[in-house]
Amino acid sequence: IAGSGGAMLIIRKENIWETWPNYKKSSLIHDYVTLYVDRNAKLHDYGNGEYYSATEMHIQEKIYFNPGITVTEIAKMNNRTKSAVSQSVSKLEKKGLITKTPQEYHGKRISLWPTAKGKQLTKLHIKYDNDHTAEFFRPISEHYTSEQLDAFFKIMEACLCLLRSENETT
Repeated sequence: IAGSGGAMLIIRKENIWETWPNYKKSSLIHDYVTLYVDRNAKLHDYGNGEYYSATEMHIQEKIYFNPGITVTEIAKMNNRTKSAVSQSVSKLEKKGLITKTPQEYHGKRISLWPTAKGKQLTKLHIKYDNDHTAEFFRPISEHYTSEQLDAFFKIMEACLCLLRSENETT
């Protein structure tokens, strides 16, 4: 156990992969994901005096980086239902962050575009995420090498690919 900035970190020397039973590894993943989801469910002021959820901001970010994207495309990218994404998109539109336009050759398909306010907020959100991710990993990086942290993110990305693949087949 290591203390850093008021937080207590558990720094294990044992090989969890080889020594822990799978149910215990699964429980660790579950607890991490639950706490992370709860953390992201809270509304944040990203620097403009208004409050948004991380879900709203990550959908806004998808629109920012993919102008003209559709609800269906976002739903596929995020593995969410079109209904859930539509609800978030409606909130973003009401808050003046995006606009909707019918696609020229597919009148039923609606393209999503960031507004000037949406672009500015996305830039604030990116800065917020950059700063807070660095702050979150700072005490961890005192105990793990760059290579170990890189492996963590590569493994997380591989797990995400597996989960997306599973969801496509079910």
